[in-house]
Amino acid sequence: MLERIHQTLNVNPHLEIDDIPELDRPLMLGAWSGWSDAGECATLALREVVAQLRATKFASIDAEDFYNFSEERPVVRNMGDGTRKLFWPKNDFYYWESSIDGVPDLVLIIGTEPHLKWRTYTDAVAHLASSVGVELLATVGALLDSVPHTRAARVLCTTVEDDLPERFQHVRYPRPNYEGPSGMTSATIDAFARQGIKSVSIWGHAPHYLQVKRNPAITLAMIDEITNLSSMEFNTSHLERDAAEFEETVSRAIEGQSEVRSYVERLEEQYDNEQSVADDPISGDVVQDLDDFLRSRSLGNGSDS
Repeated sequence: MLERIHQTLNVNPHLEIDDIPELDRPLMLGAWSGWSDAGECATLALREVVAQLRATKFASIDAEDFYNFSEERPVVRNMGDGTRKLFWPKNDFYYWESSIDGVPDLVLIIGTEPHLKWRTYTDAVAHLASSVGVELLATVGALLDSVPHTRAARVLCTTVEDDLPERFQHVRYPRPNYEGPSGMTSATIDAFARQGIKSVSIWGHAPHYLQVKRNPAITLAMIDEITNLSSMEFNTSHLERDAAEFEETVSRAIEGQSEVRSYVERLEEQYDNEQSVADDPISGDVVQDLDDFLRSRSLGNGSDS
């Protein structure tokens, strides 16, 4: 069986296969840096899952055909042995085999939203998923929204499916109502549908007035929703501490900025009333001042993983 799968995967020239896991109807999680990854919340959430499960990398996508390298430049780093190494945009697949009753095997892709050939790219992802028997795809994304940092992080989940696989029927996700420009998550869902694989979407909503690199509160909330969907358990104590420190630092940063503070208070009221937040932006100058303040304290700018 594994030989047949390997031969099938080798048909796709964009996949680089290191190993072929034999999995039992795995759940697949996918996140891509770029347009659908505000504050790197989505990719960081999946990196946390990979790290805690010690998931094994087994495949990747060759970057050559999918990126404009003058926009998504490769990165050169000095290595510990004195050599220098060039790193191209990553699209890596991982797997984890469950030994826990009721907890599914897992496949993950942590990628970089490509500039070119989206259909070719997503077909490669869906092809690999179908070959290893993925039963359900969960795309994980994050967007900037008019929500306050002082309230519980908002995570909204949707699905176009009328009936999810039996192991995932404990979640009740509504149908999406968004219409407009889309990203890699929607393109991947479309490719998986053509392979007959059902999907759900998990979206974290980050405060738009915080233009910081990382927001641990949103990452924590997304991990909680992955836990709900997958029935897995993760240690989130460090994220909880980071999220509390994040809120405290932001609140301290806006203490002397009355316009921002008033805006956050309006968002709080609308959030508490469970109303749709109106389009009521604060001035760009104020956002820039707050951004400069936060950057001066390196808020959310931890070392790259």
